[in-house]
Amino acid sequence: MTRRNFIKISSVTAMLLSVGVFPTNAYAVWPTIPKIVVNITLDGGPDFKHLIVPPFSEDASSYGATFWRARASIFNLTSSDSAGLKNAYIENYDEITVDGIVCGVLKECGWLKSEILAKNVAIVSGVVASQNRDHHHSKLILESGSLLTGAHDVGVSGWGGRAVQALGANAISITQGVRLICNGAHALDDKNHDNSSVVTNTDSRNMGLYNYDTQADLDNEINSYKWSSRAILSRSLKSYYAAKDEQIPESSPYKKFTKHEQTLRNFGDQIKKRLDTVTIPTSIEALHSGDNKLNATYFGRQIASLYDSIAAQDILNMRFASLEYSGWDTHKFQKDILKEKLGDIFGSSKGLNTLVDELDKIDTRLYENIAIVISGEFGRQLKSNGDNGTDHGRGNSAFIIGRSVQGGFYGNPFPTDEIARLEVKNEDIEGKTSMFQLYAAVLEWQSQDLGSQVFDLTNEPIEDGLSFSDLFSV
Repeated sequence: MTRRNFIKISSVTAMLLSVGVFPTNAYAVWPTIPKIVVNITLDGGPDFKHLIVPPFSEDASSYGATFWRARASIFNLTSSDSAGLKNAYIENYDEITVDGIVCGVLKECGWLKSEILAKNVAIVSGVVASQNRDHHHSKLILESGSLLTGAHDVGVSGWGGRAVQALGANAISITQGVRLICNGAHALDDKNHDNSSVVTNTDSRNMGLYNYDTQADLDNEINSYKWSSRAILSRSLKSYYAAKDEQIPESSPYKKFTKHEQTLRNFGDQIKKRLDTVTIPTSIEALHSGDNKLNATYFGRQIASLYDSIAAQDILNMRFASLEYSGWDTHKFQKDILKEKLGDIFGSSKGLNTLVDELDKIDTRLYENIAIVISGEFGRQLKSNGDNGTDHGRGNSAFIIGRSVQGGFYGNPFPTDEIARLEVKNEDIEGKTSMFQLYAAVLEWQSQDLGSQVFDLTNEPIEDGLSFSDLFSV
């Protein structure tokens, strides 16, 4: 652990231990499992209209025919090539029926298809957060959970951070940097934040302070390592802090440094003790360093740290986790790019499929108490551009996945009022439902009235006839 990370994490863990957030004992089997929200932000504006599509139709006036004509260039076809468009649908999509609606799911997303058919996926159509098409500003709005967030309000709180504050729990940041979504609210300044409820876990098997004993154990019982400069320094610092703690009076401002060292060492020992009983599954390791390596190995490493975080959720007091996957700004060559990226996340034996399978081996209740939220800062335009891709739009879809989800379509995925607009240049997918209405419903599942504590929904729209009251079964 670097000095910078020591200072950043020690202040958090010292506060948590002082109020008893971390338990003194680790449990291999939990009497209860809390509800956990896992948020995956897809940076760049994912085109979910490419993931789930209407079937190609021979009826030239139908939604299916108009949709495929408008997006023909994505498949290197012309809008007049009906036979080619029909083949593109057959070759790239598996046809299923959801809530009486026939649709195609991208073939590379076999696990998602099976979860949709198992009614474990809520597909929420026509959602919108940001009202602009700027990546940076839109991400601030999406993760803060407020349309009032300005383009330069980079330090405000996030909806995940505010949620864990209200729950007296922690957000686990699994990304390389802590995203705004994890930021807790500042007590006095709404343009600032408080991260005392955030624990960074980018490398779960190396959390806490370095301990030479750990490395020696891992070094095939070869003890020569303990005479290395790193091991000697570790032993010296451990002894130094222990001795100083006895000498420094409680009233001294320097006491916090020795307490921080003890806190971090205790915390790291608890995590290590737990994870020593939880072998990293070969299937999860393979996502970032093996034969089943994802196209984005960084996402594979996040899945590994998420798996470990969930296995140690009681020690971490985890109620929210933040992941990311970038590169969705598909102005060009969208078909091949999305095949790889969507396959990484939703493919059979890929990211989420592997995670869920391995969690079930620990305890089947885990997936029952996890809601996976997948969304991006905005969507794409209805019609493809001239470079085999799509340009920035506003409205999009979002996905909530979990065994407690009441799956199906929420909102109309193929509204007939889009037909006339599909041929209009620069047209958006209409955003009829605020993304914050959806996020609030997820938090209400997590804890009653939590959504209303975190979001102000006074002026946030929801599609006529749509309700999220039945989004979850339990």
